[in-house]
Amino acid sequence: MIRAFVFLVLAHLALVIAAVADCLGGEHAPRKLTRAWWVLIIVIVPIAGGVLWFTVGRAKPPRPQPGSPRGNAGPRPKGPVAPDDDPDFLRDIDRRLRDDKKDD
Repeated sequence: MIRAFVFLVLAHLALVIAAVADCLGGEHAPRKLTRAWWVLIIVIVPIAGGVLWFTVGRAKPPRPQPGSPRGNAGPRPKGPVAPDDDPDFLRDIDRRLRDDKKDD
């Protein structure tokens, strides 16, 4: 009986911490109410406050732009991402290999 109670208290605490952290750490403004009201609801109303935050209050992520293969993942990097994608790097390796073969 005590183990079940401890488990439920820890689960409630985890839900409250996750909901408050998500509420205060989000980039977008929450829906319906301000952040202060949502934190108050999450802390005062047991379990239902956290569930309400995740179902009703949380801002929806922006939809990807049509025609964009990566969506809104951010700008594409300019130039090569890794050394083996860099044509200059590959040319340099090829030149070094040819020079090593000539020396042998």
